[in-house]
Amino acid sequence: MRVKRLTKNSIKPYGRIIDRTCVKDDGRGNRFGILLKEPSKGWRIGYLILRDKFVERLERHTDSLETFEPVSGRAVIVLAGAEAPKKVELFFLDKPVVVNKGVWHDLLAVSGKCEIKIFENIKVKTEYYSLNKNLVV
Repeated sequence: MRVKRLTKNSIKPYGRIIDRTCVKDDGRGNRFGILLKEPSKGWRIGYLILRDKFVERLERHTDSLETFEPVSGRAVIVLAGAEAPKKVELFFLDKPVVVNKGVWHDLLAVSGKCEIKIFENIKVKTEYYSLNKNLVV
């Protein structure tokens, strides 16, 4: 399966890239911007050491956004729309992203080991969808 580049338009059906576009920067001093606001009853930070080079199932969280922020290594994020888990798209995870609620997702390693920081609600309802065959890059 072909792996795509993460761009603002390519990820739009699934979420957004975490970048500086929310900051109004005039080139002087520090500047801060808000990418999105989401009501929450708390959140948690996770750290994933990823070695699997295949995906056998997808998961989704209908009650939580989720970020995937690459720290080291090379990974692919697998994404599919809420109503079409069989129609997956693969993207190199070379920049941090926010995945929308209800989007099917998983990750696989391209390098030997990848490390990824994850943010999500403190409590997350997870649903799983088993694929007919493993996805491999």
